[in-house]
Amino acid sequence: MFGLSIGITCFLLLAAYIYHESSYERFLPHADRLAYISLTYKSPNSTEEVNSSATPTGLAPTLQAEFPDVEQATRFYSYSKGGKIESKEAVITEKGLLYADQNVFKTLGYTFLEGDSQSALAEPNQIVLTKKLAEKYFPNQSAIGQTLSIDKVNWKITGIIADLPTNTQLNFSALLSNKGLERYKEMAWSSANDVTIALLKNKHQFGLIQQKLDQMTNSKFAEATKQGYQFRFVLEKLTDIHLHSKAAGTGNITYIYILMALSAALIILTCINFTNLVLAHALERKKEIGVKKVLGAAKKTIFFQFFFECSMMVFLAVGFSLLTTVLLLPVFSSFMGAEIKLTIWTDPRFYAVLAVFVVLITLLSGGWPAYSIASSKPISIFKRKLTEKQSGISLSRVLVTFQFSISIFFIICTLFAGRQMDFIQSKNTGLDRAGMLVMDGRGWQDKERQLLKEKLMQLSSVEGVTASYDNPVNIQGGYSIREVEGQPNDFDMDVTAIPIEKDFVSVFHIQSVAGEPLSDTDILRAQDTVSPEYGFVVNTLAASAMGFTPQQAIGKKINLNGRKGSIKQVVASFNFASLHSEVKPIVLFPEYDYFGNIFIRLNPSTPVQDALAQVKSVVQNIDVKNSFEYHFLNDDYDKLYLKDQQTTRVMQLFSIITIAIACMGLFALSAYAVQQRFKEIGIRKVLGASTIKIVKILSFDFMILVCSALLVSVPLGWYAMHRWIENFAYHITLDWWIFMLAGISALLVSFITISFQTVKAAIVNPIESLRNE
Repeated sequence: MFGLSIGITCFLLLAAYIYHESSYERFLPHADRLAYISLTYKSPNSTEEVNSSATPTGLAPTLQAEFPDVEQATRFYSYSKGGKIESKEAVITEKGLLYADQNVFKTLGYTFLEGDSQSALAEPNQIVLTKKLAEKYFPNQSAIGQTLSIDKVNWKITGIIADLPTNTQLNFSALLSNKGLERYKEMAWSSANDVTIALLKNKHQFGLIQQKLDQMTNSKFAEATKQGYQFRFVLEKLTDIHLHSKAAGTGNITYIYILMALSAALIILTCINFTNLVLAHALERKKEIGVKKVLGAAKKTIFFQFFFECSMMVFLAVGFSLLTTVLLLPVFSSFMGAEIKLTIWTDPRFYAVLAVFVVLITLLSGGWPAYSIASSKPISIFKRKLTEKQSGISLSRVLVTFQFSISIFFIICTLFAGRQMDFIQSKNTGLDRAGMLVMDGRGWQDKERQLLKEKLMQLSSVEGVTASYDNPVNIQGGYSIREVEGQPNDFDMDVTAIPIEKDFVSVFHIQSVAGEPLSDTDILRAQDTVSPEYGFVVNTLAASAMGFTPQQAIGKKINLNGRKGSIKQVVASFNFASLHSEVKPIVLFPEYDYFGNIFIRLNPSTPVQDALAQVKSVVQNIDVKNSFEYHFLNDDYDKLYLKDQQTTRVMQLFSIITIAIACMGLFALSAYAVQQRFKEIGIRKVLGASTIKIVKILSFDFMILVCSALLVSVPLGWYAMHRWIENFAYHITLDWWIFMLAGISALLVSFITISFQTVKAAIVNPIESLRNE
């Protein structure tokens, strides 16, 4: 029962996580009719297609006006990755702010607690808060009609909606009216910054609307298409985005398949283990079974007796597992880094499935032992056998081999996954993240930021200070390079680009290949309001894509989305996105209008807490209300591999559990076999066999089973890991010694497990085993 409970609990925990990951956006009232529209595009000189979650501002109004099959279409637009909200005590940064259309509540159907959903965002400077945010700034009072100051602009609160569950990609704490924004005054198609969601009239019309979208795209971008550009709007079900979308998905369906396989393997191993233990335990009741048979008990009577006993054990184990699952879920949620809730437990269908689950487990794990016991003959029972031909033992050995095949397979996968995660953490990405403190750069004017830099650089605990628009471990900016000196006039290529402060390259220790760093003169030229001229920093891949060597690229004039200037420096290609993708061309350019992040490199010789205290003092001396919110750049880097780390952690945990369950099964089988060979052991002892000799004889057969499992699991493990590491552009090699380590570990654990029974049997006095003769 204990082994069964462990397996079922693990299965339920994994099922809860899988359900959580596959239920994104399904809480919305019209989830089956909601469509998410993304954009794929490619410039003539680009080698790869770009998948973007952002779409043009003109898309949603066009869908609603010209597509009769679309009931509503709405847009979201990020509020500069957050906003500073002023309270009496301090200025607090809130990152969950989004601009939205007035019809967002008609489209998505969020639950309104206070206010009117029809008019909540009808006017400029109106805002709708989630319940949590409203209680944060207006505790014990109604927030409706109150004013919230965001970046020194007042917003009137016109609605309160229920807090969003954790299984949503459209996560926000407040929605702001987009009325009055300059960017929405025209239906632009030349840039893409909005998230567009449409509510269809019929859930079966996704394919039809995709065809109409393709026709519209050909019409809107006809001229650009002739020049070699490629555009396509991709319509996807909103409920599929999290796990399936290339443009916007934050989950990974591959990992869900891995966890489904793991949960299925666990429940199968548990049933096999339970079956073997029941059979082994039945030998202890041989006389009871034999006497009942002699006294005329029918086969079906014996069968139903043992089947009923198995059923009761399964029922009690399931009940215990449900209770354990509830208690362990918060711990498991923390372990997985996701807030998992048992919302499915309120669905009556869950209990119907659970009932079927109990019946299936009972049939699988209790049916065969009960049949085997009921089919035995009295004479076989009194000879300490449950079956005359020992077919049960053969099947048990097959089952144990299967158990260990699965267990060793997961050990191999766990070892390789752990090494890959270690590789990612230790790989030199060409950008030094060590000791890099990240502060919110929004709200800092250029003069204040320069003053902050000067004061911080006076501290012995600070080695460098710089800033950029995006986070350098996950840069998202999509730009185009045109008018490249030395290239045809129609040259055009897609490139990632990011505005930076002039010391960005040196502070991040990015290797320079050619040219000179940006200077104060370059900054002044870029800030010229009449005729700005930019000095660009490009990586070697960007220089190569433009047809130059690093040395040839220096001084070449280019046009980056209307910013004209020349290449000042070429740097080594560094990773600015997840290692799932290869390094791509990037351009760094000095533009001081807006910096989302300020980076402070701490001196490793100064204790971190002392350095933080000194930095906080400088920050708050310049900005008294600044709450000094910070994190380390390595934390942002780790978030890129959250799903990889989650899956690796759960594989590590449950691999230990699978091997433990497999050992329980081996323990049961060894006990079963020892019982079957009890008299043989006694005879061997009488004839002079030593304890070591008997242990060797009894253990040999079982070690053969584990070796057979190795032959099955090693090729499967190699194939699975080979496919998995292909998801990473940079990965480890599948070293042979990992397979050997997994095999040795399995053999060692198996031998220790078997030894408990074999040594116990080998040291028994022969009189005990032979006195019945």
